[in-house]
Formats: sequence, C-alpha cells, structure tokens
Amino acid sequence: MSTPIILLAGGKSSRMGRDKTRLEFRGETLLDRALRRFSEHFDTVLVSVAAIPPLGDATLLPDLLPNLGPLSGLHAALSRFDSAFLVAADMPLAEPELASLIIAAGTGYDACAATSDGHTEPTFAYYSRAVFPELLAAIDRGDYSLHRLLSRVNANYVEIPAETLLNINWPDDYEKLLSGD
Repeated sequence: MSTPIILLAGGKSSRMGRDKTRLEFRGETLLDRALRRFSEHFDTVLVSVAAIPPLGDATLLPDLLPNLGPLSGLHAALSRFDSAFLVAADMPLAEPELASLIIAAGTGYDACAATSDGHTEPTFAYYSRAVFPELLAAIDRGDYSLHRLLSRVNANYVEIPAETLLNINWPDDYEKLLSGD
C-alpha cells in the first residue's frame, strides 16, 4: 500500500480568526485546492479533522485523541496505516511532487521532513509507524510538538524551496498570498 496523504484540517484557526481551510485562493478553498492537487498524484488522501464537518466527498480521518494539534492527526493516521505523509491544509503552495520526493527520501528512516533555510516543517513530512512508540511517549509526557518528535527519531531532511512551505496562519499571511508577495 502506498503512503497515504493526510491533510491536516483539524485546527481551530485561532490566529486567523476564521476557518483557514475555507479561505479562497485561485477560485478554490484552501482545503479543496489541497484535496484536488494531492488526489491527482496519490491514491489515498484523507482529511484529518477534530470533529466531522460537512466536507462533500472528502474521506475523513477523525482524531482519536483530540486537542493535541497536528499530533492528533499523526496519531490517527499511524493508528490506521504503516506510514503517512502529513501536509497542512493551509499550505496552498505545497507541491505533491515534493511530497513524493520526501516520501522516497524517508526510505530507511523513521521520518523525513521538509526543511528550508534552516527551518524544518514537520507538517510537510513523512512518518513511518516506527515513530509510534515515541509519539505515544510524547503524548504521555504532554509534549505535543512535532518538531521535538522529529528530534527523537531517526529522521532524514530534504531541502526544498521556502515558498512551497508558506503557511497561512495570520490575516497578513493570507493578504500576502493573495497579493503575490
């Protein structure tokens, strides 16, 4: 079975002040854009959600352990699959081809994450089930940081262009995206 893509869409969008996945970019919501683009390249694309909202035809992956941030999505994915590639649904320029590259570079590692200009992006990363014991230990410690999880496992890193990692967290980020800056 190929590695499933897990679109992380379970956040509260508290910094944005409204649901980021429903923001529009190039005629589509951020979530619809991610679903379309990744579904064109991968057989299995699921939307990780905290609760089950109406999302049309999307296949949902509900959190098994809510309120852990992106760790909830990774936990749900690795509870079901041998591996998963996480991509934040609010990364409108994320490239499916780069996801394939990172998945391939994860062979022989517990995880493989994108990095750019010294910044690691754990929400554009491949995780194998080998991280599951450390993930459970992190949850037991109350440590929900994907960055720290990566630092505790055998991880590889792939340098990719910074613009593909643009994450829409604040209203200013969205305005910059729309203006093309």
